[in-house]
Amino acid sequence: MEIEESRATGWIAWVLFGGILLVLLGALHLSVGLVALLRPEFIAGDRADLLTDLPLAGVGWIHIVVGALALITGPCLIRGLSWARAVTVGLTALAAVINFVFLGIYPVWSVIGIGLSLLIAWAVVVHGAEVPDAYGK
Repeated sequence: MEIEESRATGWIAWVLFGGILLVLLGALHLSVGLVALLRPEFIAGDRADLLTDLPLAGVGWIHIVVGALALITGPCLIRGLSWARAVTVGLTALAAVINFVFLGIYPVWSVIGIGLSLLIAWAVVVHGAEVPDAYGK
C-alpha cells in the first residue's frame, strides 16, 4: 500500500474555522431574525435603529435568509465543496460591509468582525481548494 502525501497546508485550519463560524453565525442570525418577527419589543429601541429606515420585520427576514444560507454553507465549506467557497466569500464580504456600517456604534466588535471576515475570505480564496486534498479526495 502506497501512502500519498497531502499538499494541504496549515491554512486549511482557517477555512475549517470559517465553516464553524458560518454555522455559529447562521444560528445567531436565525435567532435574531425570529426574535425580530415574534418578539419585536426585545429589539426595538436599540441604538442600531438609527442606521436604517427598514421596518423591523424586514430586518428580521433578512436575518433569517442570511442565517439559513450560513447554516447550509458552513458544513459544505468544511466538506470542501467548491460552491460553498464562493458563497462563503460573498457572506464574509457582506459581514465586513455590515460591520463597517456599525463601526460608529460598536467599534471594537466591528473591527474584530471585519478582521475575521477578511481573514476567512482570504483563507477560503487562497487555500480553500486544499480542503478536499486534506481529506484524501
